[in-house]
Amino acid sequence: MTDDTLTDIEKRWRKGVLPFAVLAVLGQGPVHGYGLALALRDVLGAAIPEGTLYPLLNGLERDGLAVAEWAIQESGPARKTYVLTDKGREVLAEAVSRWAGFSRKLGKLMP
Repeated sequence: MTDDTLTDIEKRWRKGVLPFAVLAVLGQGPVHGYGLALALRDVLGAAIPEGTLYPLLNGLERDGLAVAEWAIQESGPARKTYVLTDKGREVLAEAVSRWAGFSRKLGKLMP
């Protein structure tokens, strides 16, 4: 298997876990888009394009899982931050449980 093939596989699994990763970061508390992008980059090992991140956030808002709020800064302009709703926290808790089960099953496939 070539490095290009492995890189492609990694890109695919990062893309697949992105909604869950966004929920998990938001579960830690309110965060603005740039802070969210940094947290995701640190966890997933790659930058998430704005054209991917913001539509995902809009979808979470549309589904009632997150809301955008304006946070007033001591200096500088207000920032739009995102926070989970009660429904979002419930979905995250269930997703964490399902992820644990999936991870255990996937681990059984590993040599």
